[in-house]
Amino acid sequence: MNKTSKTKLPEPPAAPAGEAWRPTWRWHLKALAGIYLILTVFYFAVDRWLSHLPEPYTLRDVPAELTPWLKK
Repeated sequence: MNKTSKTKLPEPPAAPAGEAWRPTWRWHLKALAGIYLILTVFYFAVDRWLSHLPEPYTLRDVPAELTPWLKK
């Protein structure tokens, strides 16, 4: 076997010698705005979906037979 026929893998690039990336206040603001936007859209989507459920699930008054410990 000839040693010169072996292929050598290229060396990985060296890490930059500069400072590590640190997020700025603008990056934090954009991240929080994105999170709040996603949560708001999710809330309204679930609210809309729940409003289309059949009638027993939209009852607001609980019958007295289901809660005898609550005396009116």
